[in-house]
Amino acid sequence: MAAALELSANPSSVHEEGRKARDRLERARAEVAALVGASRDDVIFTSGGTEANALALRGAITAARRRVVVSAVEHPSVRATADALGAEGVTVTVLPVDGAGVVSLEALEAALGRDVAVVSVQAANHETGVLQPIAEVAARARAASVPLHVDAVQAVGKLELPLEVADFVSVSAHKLGGPAGAGALIARAPLAVIAGGHQQRGRRGGTENLVGLCGFGAAAGVARAALSHAPLQMRLLRDRLQVGLVALGGRVHGHEPRSPGTLSVAFAGVPGELLVQSLDLAGIAASTGAACSSGTITPSPVLLAMGLAPALARQAVRFSLGPTTTAAEITEVLAVVPALLTRIRAALE
Repeated sequence: MAAALELSANPSSVHEEGRKARDRLERARAEVAALVGASRDDVIFTSGGTEANALALRGAITAARRRVVVSAVEHPSVRATADALGAEGVTVTVLPVDGAGVVSLEALEAALGRDVAVVSVQAANHETGVLQPIAEVAARARAASVPLHVDAVQAVGKLELPLEVADFVSVSAHKLGGPAGAGALIARAPLAVIAGGHQQRGRRGGTENLVGLCGFGAAAGVARAALSHAPLQMRLLRDRLQVGLVALGGRVHGHEPRSPGTLSVAFAGVPGELLVQSLDLAGIAASTGAACSSGTITPSPVLLAMGLAPALARQAVRFSLGPTTTAAEITEVLAVVPALLTRIRAALE
C-alpha cells in the first residue's frame, strides 16, 4: 500500500505511470483470484462485501427472471438489497433455517424455478459462524439452471470451501486483515450492470481504489499462505473460549461445522448489550451481532430465524477471533467474564 501511494496515476491511463499502476492493480487481482480459486478475469473489485452482495443480486435480475431466493440468515446487506428489490417489484422468497441456522434444502428445491434470477446463500454466518452446505445448495441450483451467489466474506481466508461451484462470490479485504473499503465480486456468470465507465471490462465503472486494492491483494496472499495452519490455531483458541464460557453457563448458538473465528454465546438473565458494554470497559471488544446492525436494540434476525424467542436473542454476544488472537487474550476474557456476569445480574435484581 505504501508503494502504491507513490503512484499518482490512474490505472486506466496509457502512459508509463498509468501502466505501472495498472500492473499493481492486476497483481492484486491475481492474488484475490488465487485465494478463492477463480480466474483473474472473473474478479470485479468493489468497495467491499456490501457492494459485492448488492451487485450480485441486482446484476442477476433480467426481464424474464424477476425473483430472488435468499436464506433467512443472510447478512444485512443481502437482506436490505432483497428488500429494496422487493419494493421495486421483484419477488423475494426467503428460505427457512433449522434451529442451528442451516438452510432447508427441501425449501430450496421447492423455491427454485425458471423465474428465479439468483439464489443467495452465505458460506458462513456472520453471527454464529455456522457453515451452510454450499455444495448441496449449488447442486440443486445448477439442476434448476439458477445462478448461485455465495456471500463468503466471513469464510474466505479462514476455511477451504468449494467456492468454485458458485456463480457469484462476495469477499472483503478487512476480514482478511486488509484495509476497509476494498472488496470483490467473483462473477463467473453474466452480470447486468449500470453503465458508468469502461473500467473492469465495463462491469463496474469508476477509477479503482489502487491503494486499498493493493492492500487487499497483499492480505489475500498472506491468507492463502496461512491456510494450512492459521484456521486450526484459530479454532483451538475458539474452542478453548467456548469451553470456558459454557462452564460459566453460556449457551452457544449454532453447532459444528462453524467458522473457526466466530462464537455466539448467551448467558441467562444477562442482556447482551450490557455484557458488551462491560467487556468494552474492561478493554475487550465484542459485539451483539453484525457490525452493520450493531447498536440497535432489536433482537438478531439470525437468531429469531433459528427459533429463539426475542428475549433470548437479546442475550447474545458475539466473540470474534482472528489470526492475531493470542492464548493470553483468551485467558483474560475467561478471567474477566465471571465478575461481569455477577455484577450485571446483581444490578438487574
